[in-house]
Amino acid sequence: MKKGLNLWTVIGFAYTGTPTVEEVLRRAREYGYDGVEIVYDDGLLDPARLDGAWRRRIVELADSLGLEIPSVATGVFWKYNMGLPEGSKEREMGLRYGEAGLQLAHDLGAEVLLVVPAVAVPGVPYEEILGNASAALKRLAGKAEDLGVTIGVENVWNKLLYSPLEYKGFIEGVGSDAVKAYFDVGNVVALGLHDHWIPLLKGLLAMVHVKDFDESVGGLRGFRHVGMGGIDWPHVLELLRGAGYDGFLNVECPPEFYGEGQPRYPEDGFRAARDNAEALKRLIG
Repeated sequence: MKKGLNLWTVIGFAYTGTPTVEEVLRRAREYGYDGVEIVYDDGLLDPARLDGAWRRRIVELADSLGLEIPSVATGVFWKYNMGLPEGSKEREMGLRYGEAGLQLAHDLGAEVLLVVPAVAVPGVPYEEILGNASAALKRLAGKAEDLGVTIGVENVWNKLLYSPLEYKGFIEGVGSDAVKAYFDVGNVVALGLHDHWIPLLKGLLAMVHVKDFDESVGGLRGFRHVGMGGIDWPHVLELLRGAGYDGFLNVECPPEFYGEGQPRYPEDGFRAARDNAEALKRLIG
């Protein structure tokens, strides 16, 4: 398996422009990562701002450093919810950002785009939310197939798809080989057992996020850096290999996961990247 660094680990979830993406790439190489997961949003990292020159520059720098860009992630789908009814402004924006993300992934040479398919909201029945989300993914799947990019549906705390069987069935129900699972190891802890999730996803795993979790704390404050929580990592890695996965383990562990109060950027972001790289080295070499 390979060690990947998600940009949020360094820049946090509200990017202010410091450090630059270029600096993160250089630090990733210094810390021993094999690749970097680029992220986008509707602010400074909006795909509309990341023009062709920027994309070529990032690819060239990554190549010169011997880094891969295995995937692209985003949080925009929490705001632009594709589970809302057809014709809603938020859903249409979600589809636009999905298309833009697929193009960005293609231009960066990434194989996978992380997608949160929908978020449960009051007033819209559960089955309608999932139906709307599935229809949205079917629309995006055509573009994904054309571009050679896989849509990775992430398991998140969106009050949907909390059963491994339902999660798997939803992905397979889209009916496209370009739609698979983006599995987050830390997100499952509060919902179920790795033994029940990972084996069921054999043949569907496109990419994996890693972060730890402290069940004694629980909730959003329970997330921790790799090796600093209660996850049995050797067992998880054994399960992943048994499910046929041998790709990137992308660290998604911003400084907040230290549980030490307000982080300092970029110092604590680089510290988080370094600490998680060392943890992965101990686990996978």
